[in-house]
Amino acid sequence: MISVATAGGTVTTYSPRFSLSGMTGTFPQNVIDGLKTIQGTQGPSNVNSVADAKNNPANAAAAGPFNVDYRSQTGLTKYAPSQPIPPTKITAKNAAPLYPTSAVVYAKTWLPLPSQVTTFTQSGTFSVSSRENTASPAAKPSDDMQKFLGRWKD
Repeated sequence: MISVATAGGTVTTYSPRFSLSGMTGTFPQNVIDGLKTIQGTQGPSNVNSVADAKNNPANAAAAGPFNVDYRSQTGLTKYAPSQPIPPTKITAKNAAPLYPTSAVVYAKTWLPLPSQVTTFTQSGTFSVSSRENTASPAAKPSDDMQKFLGRWKD
């Protein structure tokens, strides 16, 4: 489970391992070799990047499953990166896409059931602050002639 902290960063918690019996089928050799290295039922240690987010927000935003290219991800869940923070000045002369485009292939036959169940999008990693404009407003005309002449002030 991946939890997003309000202070920034994420906490990834893994459940203990479990086993299933009475299943049929085969595994590839690399999976069998990997299973032989596992001992006990304790899952991997938790990954807490909340402390990293406090010390270095840029590294915390890039950490975790969100930095894996979306097209390279497989499984029931996919992770999409967050929209980048816009710059304060526009310096680009031509607009280039942030991410590569994907090809469109139209189906000519019935497609298999989709294997993806959900997509998680990375939460925003910046904050916006604003303050009150304390400047006093311009004085308004007080008599009719000032109002009339004020119509042509440009």
